[in-house]
Amino acid sequence: MKTITTALVNHKGGVAKTTSVLNLAAGIARTGRKKVCIIDADMQANTTMAAFGEEMANIPESMLLENVLQAVMQDRLPEVKPLVWLEGVDVLPTSLDLAAMEVIMNTAPGREFMFREIVRALEGKYDYVFIDCPPSLGIITQNALMASDFVLIPTDGNYFAMKGIEKIHYIISLLQRKLGAEVRVLGYFMAKFNERRKLDADIRESLEQALGDKVFSTAIRNNVALGEAQYKTQSIFDYAPKSAGAEDYLRLTEEFLVRVKRMSK
Repeated sequence: MKTITTALVNHKGGVAKTTSVLNLAAGIARTGRKKVCIIDADMQANTTMAAFGEEMANIPESMLLENVLQAVMQDRLPEVKPLVWLEGVDVLPTSLDLAAMEVIMNTAPGREFMFREIVRALEGKYDYVFIDCPPSLGIITQNALMASDFVLIPTDGNYFAMKGIEKIHYIISLLQRKLGAEVRVLGYFMAKFNERRKLDADIRESLEQALGDKVFSTAIRNNVALGEAQYKTQSIFDYAPKSAGAEDYLRLTEEFLVRVKRMSK
């Protein structure tokens, strides 16, 4: 099976990209007995922090995404050495220094294609690669889209997050037309969903009317255990396997795998 790469994108922060990428990866490793790698491409380094906690400070610079990107910019074969988070799930970590690397990337030749080199280095070693993107549509997110087969877009019960989807569509279309990007939208799902709040229900209905079957039937409900699991550097399945969060992410994982299989034919 070809390695399937998926970028999680929304240029609004706080829509549960990190929570979703961690638990989707964990869900796939558990249910499908597959090997998964997460690339932490967010300069806030939340995925790295949630996976390794205080040990994050001890990660050698040679293992960080920034070091790999520097090798690509110097036209050297990147040595990619993800770290083990869970059984079946590795993480290519980053640090706050990624913000400085983004500035350098903006002036580098072939700046939109650097992540492709990294994904190629992971090809065949993993069944699935996820890229946790920053809350922006800048050069790092564009790199992630150029390197991915699919894009998965989380949103929340917020009007501005929903409106921001139009900008994501514009960037994807631009990359497809100008640079030959092959990425396709796998779908959209709501996180931090409060089924008792009318606004959440209204926004979900608006998404379904506008985007049809591209909207996942699964919504991730508000669940305090999801935040607690990250604090403990665990997946929701290990921390609270009977929680609403575990139930929702299991359903999301199953739906994700079905969609990928259907769209990969």
